[in-house]
Amino acid sequence: MISIAQISDPHVGLHADYADSVVALERAVAAVGEIDPAPIAVLLTGDLTYDGNPAEYERVRELLEPLEMPVHPIPGNHDRRENFRDSFSDHPGIAAAGEFLDYAVDCGPVRVLNVDTVVEGEAGGAIGTERISWIERELAAAEGPAILAMHHAPVGVGLSEFDEIGLAQEDRGALRVLFERGPAPELIVCGHIHRGATAQIGRVPVFICPSVHRQVALDLRREGQLRMGNDPPAIAVHLHGADPQLVSHTIPLARA
Repeated sequence: MISIAQISDPHVGLHADYADSVVALERAVAAVGEIDPAPIAVLLTGDLTYDGNPAEYERVRELLEPLEMPVHPIPGNHDRRENFRDSFSDHPGIAAAGEFLDYAVDCGPVRVLNVDTVVEGEAGGAIGTERISWIERELAAAEGPAILAMHHAPVGVGLSEFDEIGLAQEDRGALRVLFERGPAPELIVCGHIHRGATAQIGRVPVFICPSVHRQVALDLRREGQLRMGNDPPAIAVHLHGADPQLVSHTIPLARA
């Protein structure tokens, strides 16, 4: 059995009222280091920084240094794509990426498709027809199970503030059609929501990873104001080789 860890939404900021974000990512990295046997890779599913400036990315890279396994990052809506690209220019997938930071990587027997869902200047995300075709080709070429990793949730979660800024509806529909008629991943993993949740798009399970920083309260009122909750931060670990083939666990962390 092998495992793949997931860290999401650290929002590392360098201003005084976000100092706890640095501690939060430190604790997440330490928690990954305590998993035995060690994960073979870490998926970093977006919103690495608060403002997306170079100094924040430099601090993120410093905080990730204790990790001895490969780290595969994708941007979120708080990231700035070009600064993100510059910061991770030593990552083969990102170095070879085109306009968008999409890349596929093998994590042991699992093929991970990392999809850049960022729309510059907007909180919501999108993929588009051409890049969904890329997903289809990569899934068809995968020789074993595949995971689709992105920042924005491709499903509604019942929280009005986040449902308005998730993945674009046309992309959700296109993915559903793809999975019904063609190749499909074993699992979709994402972040963005700042609380854990599970869902399904077509026949594919969706795992929404909690933030390693601050969590959002479960406020189901359609006109509710977004407010932070008391749930603990967490990382996730996805196991391959269990029955069923992929199993996801969350590991709660101490609050920063």
